[in-house]
Amino acid sequence: MSRDNLHKALVIGLGHRTGLAVSNFLAGKGVAVAVSDSKNIGELAGVLPMLDPSVRVVAGEQKPEILGEGFDAVIVSPGVPVTIPLVAEAYRRNIPVLAEVELASQYLKGMIIGVTGTDGKSTTTACAGHIFKEMGFDTAVGGNIGIPLITFAEKTDPDTVIVAELSSFQLETIASFRPDAAVMLNITPDHLDRYDSMDDYFRAKMRISMNQNKNDYFIYNLNDSTVCRGAASVSAAPLSFSIEDKSADLYYHNGAVYLKEENKKILQADRLKIVGLHNVQNVMAAVLAVSSILHKKGIAPDYGRIAEAACTFPGLEHRLEQIGTFKGREFINDSKATTVNAVLTALKSLSAKSVLILGGRTKGDDYSRLSTGMNGVIRTLVLIGESKEYFYSIFEGYDRILADTLDDAVVKAMRASRAGDVILLSPACASFDMFKNYEERGAEFRKSFDRLKSGALPWT
Repeated sequence: MSRDNLHKALVIGLGHRTGLAVSNFLAGKGVAVAVSDSKNIGELAGVLPMLDPSVRVVAGEQKPEILGEGFDAVIVSPGVPVTIPLVAEAYRRNIPVLAEVELASQYLKGMIIGVTGTDGKSTTTACAGHIFKEMGFDTAVGGNIGIPLITFAEKTDPDTVIVAELSSFQLETIASFRPDAAVMLNITPDHLDRYDSMDDYFRAKMRISMNQNKNDYFIYNLNDSTVCRGAASVSAAPLSFSIEDKSADLYYHNGAVYLKEENKKILQADRLKIVGLHNVQNVMAAVLAVSSILHKKGIAPDYGRIAEAACTFPGLEHRLEQIGTFKGREFINDSKATTVNAVLTALKSLSAKSVLILGGRTKGDDYSRLSTGMNGVIRTLVLIGESKEYFYSIFEGYDRILADTLDDAVVKAMRASRAGDVILLSPACASFDMFKNYEERGAEFRKSFDRLKSGALPWT
């Protein structure tokens, strides 16, 4: 679907991010835009004032009959399953169904890094963007990290580097999107409420490489057997990273990161501002992504300069973010941990007994797997959200407390903890039962901590 042939578009799913950005962008291009959302007008009241007045809103329903109006393309927001009747009917009628990233790529200029995987996407994306910015490159960072790529569509030039976090949902409906460097971090169970199997989920992720050729790069985790299976079938030049295997192009050994090609140390891991071995992996992936783009630009990578930039990367909010201490307890906001593996990774990074605030909207994973990381680490579980009763039943071997709100969870965590403990929000679930997104959940946790510390939230 060429942008030149797009005169009338249907956007499915409004929201404050992707649907809004796409609708306004296309309307600004003179495209006749209709947007369909299952929410009613009242539920959309917060976003409607930001919408271009020329966009027609069809709220409270998503009936396939609207397709009879003759749309040139349907653009789906990431949260919209392609299995809903409206999208299924678009496919049946051979109307192009596009992801926002697909549309954006037709307008973007410059080289693109696409980052996907189950865990670590945001950190890797932000780190790669940070390195490029520190090295003086015009850089745009967006995608699933929170800024729709269409936002940058007319703000890039051939020298720009675009670093995009890509979810499986976004990759489901790409067609010609082709990153110059694709990063596949890992594959663990996630979104099994949307996919029929892990294989389906993995196939969606691997679409990131489907249009690449031998002049592109595929950067992958040599420690992940599923990812390695995918890497064996790509057309792009493979580059691997590993925390265990010295045969990788970039590997970790005795506290440092080494470049296999030159057999030299390029980074001392304890200089990084972000902690944990999982973050060493994320930085290695970012370093390879940066070096691969430099190679494509005909620039010899200066690994010393790249490493210096990586060491100044401060990390992101809501990812093992230390928000403060109170009465000897350290509070850590890990609201972005929406999968079992993300929580297990967080637990590995702890050096003290912890009270874990857990729960939200489940995504089809086997949550009993959390026990493998909780044993000997977790003093008490404080359970929140619509999954709290379920979690109470599957973790019967642990001290468990039910909480109604984050304020309530923080108070109960304080009462259950001891001086020297960590109080960790690492939910293993989506946030949509209680909050707009994981950012809002993390921000509310921070506010609860501030109220606790100020005395506005009594706990004794």
